[in-house]
Amino acid sequence: MEAIYSVLETILPFEFINYAFMKNALIAIVLVSPIFAILGTMIVNNKMAFFSDALGHSALTGIAIGMLLRNF
Repeated sequence: MEAIYSVLETILPFEFINYAFMKNALIAIVLVSPIFAILGTMIVNNKMAFFSDALGHSALTGIAIGMLLRNF
């Protein structure tokens, strides 16, 4: 794991990479993203995308925009 951490520190010159939990989160994202991409493609191909999924994503986007605009 230390080898992966040293590679991340070399490649990414950002300050957030100094924290161990951020390194773990980045590794988890890199490992899980291809799996979710394949599953998402299968769901759309089988026409199993539901209205509730779209509603949830739009609600989450609305909350994020609200949080961003509150700071201005």
